[in-house]
Amino acid sequence: MEKTLSHPITTIPSIEGIKYRSSIAKKSVWRAVRSWIRRSIIVILNLLLNHDWVFGLIGMVNKRVKLINSVFLMYPANDEYAMAYVFRSRLPKVEWNPWPVGLFYQNGKFGVKFVISANNGQYRDPDNDQNMRHVVARMEYIRQLFCAERKTFAGILPGVLYFKRMIRETHEVEVTVKAVLQAIERVRTDEGLPSDTPIIVLGGRGFIGRKVVVALPKESVYSVDIAGGNGRDDWPTHLKGQRVLLVNIALNSALDGYLDMLWPEMILLNEVYPEPSAETSHRLHKLGCHCYHIMGVKAAAFPLFPLAYRGGIPCCAAWPSQKMEVRLLRIT
Repeated sequence: MEKTLSHPITTIPSIEGIKYRSSIAKKSVWRAVRSWIRRSIIVILNLLLNHDWVFGLIGMVNKRVKLINSVFLMYPANDEYAMAYVFRSRLPKVEWNPWPVGLFYQNGKFGVKFVISANNGQYRDPDNDQNMRHVVARMEYIRQLFCAERKTFAGILPGVLYFKRMIRETHEVEVTVKAVLQAIERVRTDEGLPSDTPIIVLGGRGFIGRKVVVALPKESVYSVDIAGGNGRDDWPTHLKGQRVLLVNIALNSALDGYLDMLWPEMILLNEVYPEPSAETSHRLHKLGCHCYHIMGVKAAAFPLFPLAYRGGIPCCAAWPSQKMEVRLLRIT
């Protein structure tokens, strides 16, 4: 299982420290060069292939062979994700215009990934509803051109689009719930937790959280959500000191508001995009909480998905399969 270093190294002997800093600098330069090459290749491929008539020709073939299963739209949760596929100068041009950036392969089928540069805050603003309708219509047209079975959206987009009645189907929910339940079992096994371990679902009244709560045993699950009440008042403080599994399916900023209510015996499973920040991870490490992040589903992608999703695909991009396998990243 992969593991990330979530806290800074505070003491390094002078000579070894120089070597360490030199190694970090070389890695940073190589990452920058690799990122520039990746984005340059994407620009060239777009000049050659980003045309509806090309999508249509591919779709004519796919209609017979059924290899392309879905088209997937993602967006950046922060600046690092924004720069993973697109040069900064181009970000305004793809704010509401899906841009193809690669392929992924899961359980015998392909998906085509697209990006826009709009972010979480913009999706909830009613002034952007027309832009969002344009994005949904464009992705549906692309799906039809490719003769793909489904279109899917990243992060909070499925929930926002569904509640704004811009989409009727939410393929992402079924796969994400299945992945979360699979991840819970994996963490239980890795941490040696009994089957009746209490589970707190942060975001339990949300778009995904409600279905996760329903799928878990009623006698051991606790739903906490700021929606419809004060989430801190609903916190099961009587469990303090016990081994408890906290599943975070809330907004990406919600977890920080509950860190002061956690205790060392608690184990965190994070499903939220993006992964916990370095600062949050450091606080979890100091507290003594083990933290796992759902990296997504085992699959191949070109280019690789960035950062914590490297080596797999996000749950919202995947499709149901008996062989679907969730991937976890141990953060603390």
